[in-house]
Amino acid sequence: TSSSTPGTCSPDNEVGQTAQVDEEAEAERVKKGLEIMAKPEPTQSDGAVAKLMLRLPSGERLQRAFLATETLEEVYDWAHCCRSRADPWTFELWTNFPAKGLTDRSATLQSLGLVPNAALVLKALDS
Repeated sequence: TSSSTPGTCSPDNEVGQTAQVDEEAEAERVKKGLEIMAKPEPTQSDGAVAKLMLRLPSGERLQRAFLATETLEEVYDWAHCCRSRADPWTFELWTNFPAKGLTDRSATLQSLGLVPNAALVLKALDS
């Protein structure tokens, strides 16, 4: 669990309380993932599209299309909420080539050079 997760217990709380908060955070993550996946993916008729492929530490791959005008924050939400397991809970997204951390979450996918397609890697951050 990460201290940056909203609602995470402080270290002096009992173990049972921490587990309960973790369950609540996981339920919220899954709920948001369902909301994201319920939205239809944009097509070229909607405007410029970024088709992203994300490789997880487990080797699993996720793919989704986003409008070029969407922000990196929306990709982080997708990467966090649409994985089968939130492991790792805290992470950064990186491009493969050139290897570069994507940290400006307010930047558009177009401005980051992720249009028309890009391969991203999810890298764990030490908690």
